[in-house]
Formats: sequence, C-alpha cells, structure tokens
Amino acid sequence: MAQKKKLMTDTEKRIFRILSDDPLISQAELAHKANVSRSSASVHISNLIKKGYIAGRGYVISEYESVVVIGAAMIDLYGKSTNPLIEGESNPGKVEIHPGGVSRNISENLARLGIKVSLITSLCDDPFGKVIKDSCDDLGIDLTHSYFLEHEVSTIYMALLDNDGEMKLALSDTTALDKMPMDHIIRKESAINRGEVIVMDASLPQEIMRYVVNHHKDKRIIIDPVSIGKAKKLVDFIGKFHTVKCNRNEAEFLSGVKIVDQASLELASQTLRDKGVEQVFITLGSKGVFFQNSVKKGSVPTLATELVNVTGAGDAFTAGVAYCTLSNIDIEQTAMFASAMSSFSLESMRAVSPNLSLHEINQRLEKLEK
Repeated sequence: MAQKKKLMTDTEKRIFRILSDDPLISQAELAHKANVSRSSASVHISNLIKKGYIAGRGYVISEYESVVVIGAAMIDLYGKSTNPLIEGESNPGKVEIHPGGVSRNISENLARLGIKVSLITSLCDDPFGKVIKDSCDDLGIDLTHSYFLEHEVSTIYMALLDNDGEMKLALSDTTALDKMPMDHIIRKESAINRGEVIVMDASLPQEIMRYVVNHHKDKRIIIDPVSIGKAKKLVDFIGKFHTVKCNRNEAEFLSGVKIVDQASLELASQTLRDKGVEQVFITLGSKGVFFQNSVKKGSVPTLATELVNVTGAGDAFTAGVAYCTLSNIDIEQTAMFASAMSSFSLESMRAVSPNLSLHEINQRLEKLEK
C-alpha cells in the first residue's frame, strides 16, 4: 500500500485548490490569490511537493494511484411527476434514461475529477449493456476487469420522483450482478490490490464483499450500504472496512440505534466506530451530514441551491470521500468536499452532473469561505 500523505495545512489547502484550477499560474499571482507573500508561497509549494500533492514543473498535480470500485453498473430509468403524485393514478411527467448504478456513478464522479478508476462490475451483451460500456469508455473508466455475461439482461434501476425531486418509490434489479462468480474476484486479486482505495457498494453478493475485506485488510475500503435491504449483508463484517457512508435509515439498521435527535445520531455513529469502522459519514438529506473519526466529529450543511433529483447524491458523496481519502484529507474537509460534490448531483436530473469538475467544486467551496 502506498504511504499515506501528510495532512495539508489550511494555507496549503488554499494553495492546492488554486493550483488545481490553474497549474501554470505564476508564483506572484499565486501568492496574491492565496493572500500570502511570494516567499511564503514558495515555501508552501515546496511543502506540497514534499508531501506528494504536487509534482514537477508547472505545479502539475501529482497522479494518484487508481481507485478500484466494485459493484453495480446499470441503466437508470427516472420518472418525475409534473405535479404532486397521486397514488393509483396515471401522473403526467417526464421520463429519462441514463447510465447509472451506484458503483458506476461513483466511478464517473471520480473520473470527472481526473482520478484513474477501475470498475469491476457485471456487464451484459444487450443494448443497455452497450450504453453502459460506451459511457464508461467515454469517461476513461477501465472495465478490463469486469465480468461479461452473454444472453443476459442488464441491471436496471427504476425510480419514481415527486415534483419536488424526492424519490417516492424505486425498484432495483441487480440479477446480473448477483451472477458475478466468486472465482472472478479471486482471479482479479492483483488488479484489486493495485488500488490505493477500494470502494464497494452492497449490491454485491455478500461472499464477494466478505472476501475483499478479508483479503485486502491493508487497504482503505469504503462501503456504501445502498439500502437497508442490502445493508443486511454487511452485519457480519462491520469493522473490517475503513469507512462507511450511510443515510439515516442505513445508520439506524447497522448500529441498532434509532436516530431521533443529535444525541442518538452521535450514539449511532459512535456505535459503528466501536465496531471498528474508522470513518463514519451519516447523510441527513436537507440537514447535511454528520461525520466522525478518532479525532473529530461534527456536521456540515447541504450545499445544494436547488433540488432536482436526490437519487445520485449519495453516490457523489461517496466519490468525494474516496477522492479525499486518497490524500488523507482531514475528515471535516472531506465532508465539505463530498457535500459540494453531492450538491451538483442534487441540482441535476442525471445521477452524475455533467457540470461536475474539480474547478467547479473549488469555486463552490471558495464562496463558502468568503
């Protein structure tokens, strides 16, 4: 496993963001934008190079090891009502189809930030499978190690949204993913091991997730439970993974604590920590997210300015956590960054916003700091 980078100071974080947006910026302009002296900027740049955040001439951002994402890639079928939904009636609205799936969405979010991503999923040879494959190819997501099925139907997620963008009902058919054999993952041992961070979603068969956490104990593994139904698969090995990102319902199920106020929220998080999870993120919808590790806990607000579709927000948040975990970023900064990523998804009808980029995230975070 690659050695963890040392934490950045607040000034280094500010300089790193500026360099991310403009790698060829002059040192004088950098100092002006960062509100430091030119000599101080030089020292901070030297420290960032030593810590491994930037490399070479022109402050080219250093290339991370890849993230390996294992889980569902599917077709998302969204129906959004024009008016408040009326049960048992045909409601006027708009229907859209996009490539989706929790792990594919996480992979796309990371790819849009310039991270090398290897996605291990099940892909079928039907027309929907081609749509999924083409979308990954266009984004530079490596599917080399995925499992390919013939004469099967691609996984499909179907969601019904109210006119305010809130999901009212959803169905998820992950049959193709269920058919990924255990020996496929065993054969991909070396490929999985090359990832500095591993992300899994609980749509996977339980035996596969158990195998990965038991055979890659030196890796920082991030788990997205996906739903209460799928979170049941995690109960036997909570604590064998580094990080969990869950919503309120999933946190209640995994911890056994009913969340009704701040005290019970913190108790649920601490219960997961006591089971061995190093980082806990509990998303709370419009109330933001609660975070906790061994040194810090707290909350950050949601950063969305508009609510269009909630279904991809959690995937974007998980991707933000993975991005920051690569660089051992402070957990509070991680929560802020991941919330910024999530806000782009909330403001888009697509699960992953086509407007997402590191520059846009930094712009949103900078506005908060002013």
